[in-house]
Amino acid sequence: MVSNDLIVISSAYTFYTFHSRMLNLLTTIHHRLGEVQARHLHTPLPELSKAYRVSAVHAMLGLEGSVLDPLPVAELVSRPLDGQDQSALEVVNTHRALDLLPTLDPHAIGDLRQAHGVLMHGLALDAGQFRTGPMDVLYGDPPPLRRAPADDLPVQVAELLHIVENDDTPPVIVSCMLHFALVYLRPFSAGNGRLARLWQRRVLMRHWPVFAYLPVEAFIHRTQPAYYAALEYADRQGDCGGFIAYMLERIDEALAELLAMPDPVRGGSERVAIFLQQVPARWFHRKDYRSRFPELSTATASRDLREAVVQGRLVRNGDGRNARYREAG
Repeated sequence: MVSNDLIVISSAYTFYTFHSRMLNLLTTIHHRLGEVQARHLHTPLPELSKAYRVSAVHAMLGLEGSVLDPLPVAELVSRPLDGQDQSALEVVNTHRALDLLPTLDPHAIGDLRQAHGVLMHGLALDAGQFRTGPMDVLYGDPPPLRRAPADDLPVQVAELLHIVENDDTPPVIVSCMLHFALVYLRPFSAGNGRLARLWQRRVLMRHWPVFAYLPVEAFIHRTQPAYYAALEYADRQGDCGGFIAYMLERIDEALAELLAMPDPVRGGSERVAIFLQQVPARWFHRKDYRSRFPELSTATASRDLREAVVQGRLVRNGDGRNARYREAG
């Protein structure tokens, strides 16, 4: 049994108490992630991809007070032109930041600033630049909880990203700590909450591709008062353990809902794409392909690979059962 007193690191914004509730949630989350992998749910079907994106954008901005309904958000995601007002521009920027996210290094301070620059383009004069003056820390109505200084912000953010990269704690927990720490530090003059949620997503994506599309933000949005209460309590106590437990609950809910859906019906082209994402660039045989999709017959697996060769996605060496394949290019 894990003691409720087990203290884990370090500074005012990374300190947390490890509770048994966190361990139980972590175990459940890792079990669900294994099932996601086994059922090949880490990549959505194209028709679901847009729905997940709309849900993520709508919730991320809803947590910041946006009143846009999902329908106009969907229209702006489909046609990401520069918006005519602040609400539309927020949607377009968030959509573009999510598109950019896979190319960014979650541990690079320059990439963090780049993401903020995209999120806040046209919304803040200093988008992508650390603030240079102090900021009142508000949770709900005034008065301010505290005043956040601007001293050494680049150093503090760099140290935080270094901790995230090198900590041996399970990445799911570290990502939640990072989320709180960015809200606590408030390194930018605006947009810190949406950046914190975006960067937690980026850290999780590094380990589990499902988080590239899973709209965890929608589950936070459903419990928005509890989200801000957990942030405020952690800030007041100087211990973000309760906030980590709250975020683990939302991640667990998002994975549970994904796993409750019927398995998507995938065609050969989608199966080959999934397989190539999971294997290194090397030669493989039909049996390797079938080991990823044990439900396939030999004939279906052969057809998938043959069609991929014709389409130029794979190259083949040899014939019959001894044929070898690898990704083209």
